[in-house]
Amino acid sequence: MPRRIVVGTADRNALLALLDRELESGGGFDRYGGAEVDAYEREFAQHVGAAYGTSASSGTAAIHTALGALRLEPGSEVISPPITDPGAVMPIVWMQCRPVFADVDPDTFNLDPRSVAERISERTRVIIVAHLLGQPADLDPLLDIARRHNLVVIEDCAQAHDAVYHDRLVGGIGHLAAFSLMSGKHSVAGGQGGMVLTRDEGLYWNAKRFADRGKPFNSNETRNLFLGLNYRMTELEAAMGRVQLRNLPDLVQRRRRLVAQVGERIAGLSAARLGRVIDGAESSYWYLPVKVDESQLTVTKDQFARAVAAEGLPVTASYDHVAYDAPWLRDRQTFGQSGLPWPATQQWPNPAHDDYCPNARRAIAAHMLVSLHEGWTEREVDDLASALHKVEAAYRR
Repeated sequence: MPRRIVVGTADRNALLALLDRELESGGGFDRYGGAEVDAYEREFAQHVGAAYGTSASSGTAAIHTALGALRLEPGSEVISPPITDPGAVMPIVWMQCRPVFADVDPDTFNLDPRSVAERISERTRVIIVAHLLGQPADLDPLLDIARRHNLVVIEDCAQAHDAVYHDRLVGGIGHLAAFSLMSGKHSVAGGQGGMVLTRDEGLYWNAKRFADRGKPFNSNETRNLFLGLNYRMTELEAAMGRVQLRNLPDLVQRRRRLVAQVGERIAGLSAARLGRVIDGAESSYWYLPVKVDESQLTVTKDQFARAVAAEGLPVTASYDHVAYDAPWLRDRQTFGQSGLPWPATQQWPNPAHDDYCPNARRAIAAHMLVSLHEGWTEREVDDLASALHKVEAAYRR
């Protein structure tokens, strides 16, 4: 299978041009005094349809910065998807807030608005909505819930660059959005990086301050305003990010065309089909989920996936990333042995946590993932379709 080529000639040329400028000026790639980071922030916000953008050093830093911009009180609750990266949950705990996990739609891996509504309490302040695997979450009902309860919606777009929800790019719809720009994502900023977007000028300045140790940007103060961290992006990262951003629409369209071709070639299968994309949305396919109906087979979904992988395809049996299964969260290994930010008497997350988000378990159990990328051709599409046909024929009930 072809390797994904992340960095191209245009990236190299941009980095060499920046190096030449720094050699001439005596600079050290820091964002202050440079032009790349400021330009990247403006261009990223304009591309997505937000008013303001501020960069960060990673996707985790972007989530932390979005939360930091809100100046939340300790003990506040933040609703989170259960299937997510640790880097989207740890910032909640670093803010001395408590993650509360709502269940998902078992066909999409994304938050189920009904479960979100059930998990809201008088302490709830934020809903983090991840667009998992490139698939946009159903934002309209979630935003309606947020309006009724005066909550903030943060879009986690780490896996969904240029995904579309009702003719708008995700990341420009909620109150805040966080993007990861690390090397595995659609668009890359020097191997690591993040971006925070918002339409609210006040939140923008708070995010910018938080990501640089509380510096008094847009203020009459001369000293740092509040607690923050050093999450600055460098000129090197931004120079590459700007090139990657220009290439992003073509990259995502290429992935969509390839997935459409896969769908055409496996339309006649009874056990394996493409994962569901909700109405009014277009996935950007960080992974291609394939739903496997075990009732049609003599083997389990995991055995089916391993058989497809044995045909030479880049298939993972499960996307098994339930946040509260991790030891750090399950055992509350946070600040020393204090268990903070949870009270010592609070069980985690409830006495029967295996049933806490049952649809998350169902989503994981029913889907395998294909590592499709824009470097595929029709040959790889045919290889995937042929393998799925062959394995289903071998194990059809």
